[in-house]
Amino acid sequence: MGGFKALTFAGAIALGASGAASAADLLPPPPAIEAPIAAPAPDFGGWYLRADVGVGINTISGLRSSFAPGFLVDNPLFDPSSKLSDSMIIGAGVGYQFNSWLRADITGEYRTHADYRAIQSYGPTFCPTLTGRCFDVYNGKVGAAVFMANGYADLGTWYGITPYIGAGVGLAHVRFANLTDIGVQPGGGFGFAQNGSQTNFAWALMAGLGYNVTNNLKLEFGYRYLNMGRVTSPAIVCMNSPACGYERQSFRLDSHDIRIGFRYMFGDAGPAPIQVAAPGPLVRKY
Repeated sequence: MGGFKALTFAGAIALGASGAASAADLLPPPPAIEAPIAAPAPDFGGWYLRADVGVGINTISGLRSSFAPGFLVDNPLFDPSSKLSDSMIIGAGVGYQFNSWLRADITGEYRTHADYRAIQSYGPTFCPTLTGRCFDVYNGKVGAAVFMANGYADLGTWYGITPYIGAGVGLAHVRFANLTDIGVQPGGGFGFAQNGSQTNFAWALMAGLGYNVTNNLKLEFGYRYLNMGRVTSPAIVCMNSPACGYERQSFRLDSHDIRIGFRYMFGDAGPAPIQVAAPGPLVRKY
């Protein structure tokens, strides 16, 4: 009888241990811990409007004069101090953002009239004193309207700042106004030219920085080199001289532009990339 009790007690202990092991086998394994993964930056596209203001630091080069056929001037030379003052720039445009790094736009801008001043000397043929060179002083105004098609490459964004480079081609409609010619030597003459304009091929190179004020509003600060071709004045008419050469002056017109502006994107400009963790295994509790 005692042996039967001992055997029964040992069997109960073995059965309990087996049940505990089976219950442990039913518990799910602990969830795997995986490192967070970054969601890829979405590509997006959309239309935008832009507006810019700035200053154009105008430069002239290759300054020269031409005269009516048969009218000869002894060795005309322009003084190196001849120059064109700066212009204010106001512009606007419409463009399209193809993806996160490529965009293009069409722009138009008005450039205020800059002061043109030149000094030219020439030899003794037209110099009353016949003792050396005589001088004429020229004053006028030069302004322009510029229309460009531009392409840009955005080079990535860090802390909301996006550097970019770009290039453009288009047309520059240049106005030459209020040109006068005053001879400063004794008995010097006076002349003036009618206002005139011309349209030239223009091209530009650009670089700058954009700042993401919001997903849709971008602030830009940029530099642009703009070439507006060769500009020629209307003919100067002499007022108190029987012999008039109907002089025309011409020069290459370039500008180093510093501009600040904004771009407003329509629609969804694409959210900033976010950090997303991989989901763990589903665990049920009973």
